Amino acid sequence: MDIATVQIGNLIIGEPMTSLTDIIIAVTSFVLFLRIRDRLNESYFYQSWRMFFLFMGISTSFGTFAHALNGSRAVELYTVLFQVMTICSSIAVFYALQATISFMAMRDDMRRMLHTLNVIILFIFIAYTIALGDFEIFKLHAGGALFIIFITHLIAMNRRHWGSGWIVSGMLLSFFTVYIHSIQFSFSQWFNYKDISHVMMVMSLICIYTGIKAMHDNLRLSVYRERMQRLL
Repeated sequence: MDIATVQIGNLIIGEPMTSLTDIIIAVTSFVLFLRIRDRLNESYFYQSWRMFFLFMGISTSFGTFAHALNGSRAVELYTVLFQVMTICSSIAVFYALQATISFMAMRDDMRRMLHTLNVIILFIFIAYTIALGDFEIFKLHAGGALFIIFITHLIAMNRRHWGSGWIVSGMLLSFFTVYIHSIQFSFSQWFNYKDISHVMMVMSLICIYTGIKAMHDNLRLSVYRERMQRLL
């Protein structure tokens, strides 16, 4: 499929719809990042999700310019921007996994081991991205993380843990995002598989935020109930 372009004077912008949907993801991510910072407590679980939204915003900000340069003569700049975008996406995945590991019920020594393993895996994927400049490896990183997060919160949802259902919904949308991107399902060059994936990513981010906010609200309500019971 040919790359859609828009020409404004002497400026040629590649993949304009993809760049636009990248901007929408970035704005959504930064807004959710700020909402967690301002409204939710300072536990490692919530702050890890906050950093997830931050790096998603940074990643798609670089993606905006990378996609705009796609097909241009600035091949080296495009390659650098695309690599930075992919690395930031891997860091976002890393923080989502850190939050999930913190959420799991396990011994402290096991949790520390998994946190360390997550750091090692992140550096492996970053090194691979820098060495080969291959976006496909990020799909492997993201797919594995999505599966772990999905299973963790599916179990929690079945145990009626407040908010986990929203995160499960967000992960399901993310699975479809990876699938659509992999099979390159497109409506046209003006709304291709990248654009469809980006729209679904926005929906996924909102679901994830809704889930962690519900967890926070339920925790605050539980603390309030406990205090009331003590007073009674």
